[in-house]
Amino acid sequence: MQGKSKHTAALSLGVMAAGFIGTLFFEGVPWVRFAQSGFEAGLVGGLADWFAVTALFRHPLGIPIPHTALLPSNREKVSRALINTVQNDLLSKQSIVDKLAQFPIVLRLLRGFEGQLGSDSAKAGIVTICDFAVRQIPLEKLARYGEKELLRLLDTLDLRALVQQALSQAYARGYDEKAFDFVLDLAEKLVGRSDIRDRLGAVAVQALSHLKTNGLMQFALNAFVGYFNEEKLGSLIQQFVLNGIEGLRMQGNPNRRAVMEALRGWLDKPEHQENMTAELEKWKAQLLGEWKLEDKLLELLQRMQTQALEWIRGEQFAETHALPFISRMIQQVEQNPELLNRLELGLREQIARLIEANHHKIGALVKENIDRFDDATLIELMEDKIGGDLQWIRVNGAICGFLIGLVLAGVHTLVS
Repeated sequence: MQGKSKHTAALSLGVMAAGFIGTLFFEGVPWVRFAQSGFEAGLVGGLADWFAVTALFRHPLGIPIPHTALLPSNREKVSRALINTVQNDLLSKQSIVDKLAQFPIVLRLLRGFEGQLGSDSAKAGIVTICDFAVRQIPLEKLARYGEKELLRLLDTLDLRALVQQALSQAYARGYDEKAFDFVLDLAEKLVGRSDIRDRLGAVAVQALSHLKTNGLMQFALNAFVGYFNEEKLGSLIQQFVLNGIEGLRMQGNPNRRAVMEALRGWLDKPEHQENMTAELEKWKAQLLGEWKLEDKLLELLQRMQTQALEWIRGEQFAETHALPFISRMIQQVEQNPELLNRLELGLREQIARLIEANHHKIGALVKENIDRFDDATLIELMEDKIGGDLQWIRVNGAICGFLIGLVLAGVHTLVS
């Protein structure tokens, strides 16, 4: 475009010069005088505008005429003016902030992000972000903090109150009854074994054989021992014990009630609760001394991190878990005008602070880009962008000069 305009400007100047020279050979013809005045004025106007346009960028005909090559000679001044215009007028702080105020940033961002959620790149990005976030968790710090908090909790724990509360819950939920039934079941299984039966018989026979009495009682005892061998005596004792256990299982059995009352009475005694509390304190101190809590917590956290990473890297994580969760979050924000307004105001405030802190960099960026070009390249660039319009100044100068020359010739004729 610039080349075409330059060609047109040169053509207009050439026409004026040719017309002026041509009219010199027809002196005395009345109309020729008018045309000659027009061509002369057009030639002067075209040359003057050619000089003016050329003087902006370089010395006309290479002659270092004062006040020519204005842009190269005043490059620093022009740069400052351009930077000031862009930074303080075209892209001023207030104009940027005012423009952003007309734009619902958060809502557009949410809708744009929501529209891209189903793409493969979005799914891959979500997986990558989640994977990175999980791997950045400071497990060592969490383990140390967890150990510190657990130790503080254990130090403030009232074990006496814990024992009383545990007993109350056990009584209310019947745990003591269940524990007693468990012991009875275990005793029944042990007593019912043949080896235990034989052992009971052997112990009884041995005890009876060492028992010494006088007279008829000794005779009866010897007769009893002679009649019952170890197997029979063991079976008798076994059956006796099993019958006793069966009776203790019955809820209304007085022996069971007596045992449970005795057990609860023993547990409720303050001195026994103090002993249990002391044992728990010893156990706690021993546990904290031997069990490296930080290492155990770190090992647990590392296992949890590994499992989380495997879950995130699974094929269904993004599709089944992450995307529905993000979609629900976006919809909840969009449907909450108050939250949306707070987010919008907060984001605009942060952008305003960012603009305030970095607005001066606009001028620095413009200056940096201008300084990248040497004079010749900068002139070429400017001529490419505005040279076409400048060349039309030359065309207009030639045409206007021609018309003004005709008018002046007419005025001269009328005056003469």
